Amino acid sequence: MNFPTLTPAVFIKRENRFVGSVRLESGTLTAAFVPTTGRLTGALRPGCRVWLKPNTDPNRKTAYTLLLTELEGGGLCSVNAIMANRLFHEALTRERLASFSYEEIKSEVPHGSSRLDFHLSKGDDSCWVEVKSVTFVEGGVGLFPDAPTSRGLRHLEALAKLAQRGDRVSAVFIAQRGDAERFTPFEAIDPAFAETLRQVHQAGVEVHAYRCEVRLDKIEIAAKIPVNLNLEMNFPHLQINTR
Repeated sequence: MNFPTLTPAVFIKRENRFVGSVRLESGTLTAAFVPTTGRLTGALRPGCRVWLKPNTDPNRKTAYTLLLTELEGGGLCSVNAIMANRLFHEALTRERLASFSYEEIKSEVPHGSSRLDFHLSKGDDSCWVEVKSVTFVEGGVGLFPDAPTSRGLRHLEALAKLAQRGDRVSAVFIAQRGDAERFTPFEAIDPAFAETLRQVHQAGVEVHAYRCEVRLDKIEIAAKIPVNLNLEMNFPHLQINTR
C-alpha cells in the first residue's frame, strides 16, 4: 500500500487518546490525529520523528493525521490501527497469504451483535477472520494488546462460537513494523485476553501473525512469523500503566 507524500515532524506529546502535539520542520506547533486507541508503547514517544498525512477534509479538527513513527532502534512503525485490515485485504487480493486462498472477500460482516472484520469464501469453503494491529515489539517479540481490550475479548468469543459450529475461523495479528520475529499475547498487560486467546485456539480458532515492511512511501505485509501462545515474558524495566 503506497503512502502519499508525507510531512515530517517531531512528536511532542499526546494530548488525549486521539490527538497529539507535533512540531513541523518549520518550527510550527500543530495538532495531529492519532488513529488508534492503543497506548503505542515503544512506538510513540516525546522527541521521536514522525510523518504526517495532511488532512484534506475541511470537517476534520486537525490539519494532519499521524501515520508513521521512527523507532528508537531504527526502522519505522505504522500507527494507524485500521491499516492492518487494509494490509490484510491487499495481501488477499494479491494472493500473498498462503494460509488464506479465497476468491470472495467481504469486510465488516455482521454476526449476532458483533461485526467481524472479514468473511472469505471460495465455493463451499469459507473462513471468518478478525484482524488485530500490533505496534509493540520487545526483543523481537510482537505483543498484543498494549492496553486491556474488552472489545478484543468479545471478538475472540464470537470466533469461538463460530468454530464450535464447525466454521473455519482465524485471529490474525499484523505487526506494522519490521522487527517482529514472532508473536505472543501480552500477558502482563491483559491476562484475560491472553488466556482467552489460548482457550479459543484450543476450541478451533486458528492464530496467524505477520510482520510488515514499512517505508516512507509504502507499507506491505512482508512475512509470516511464528506464534507462541504460551510464552511467559516479563519486562520489569518497562514502566507501563496497566490500569
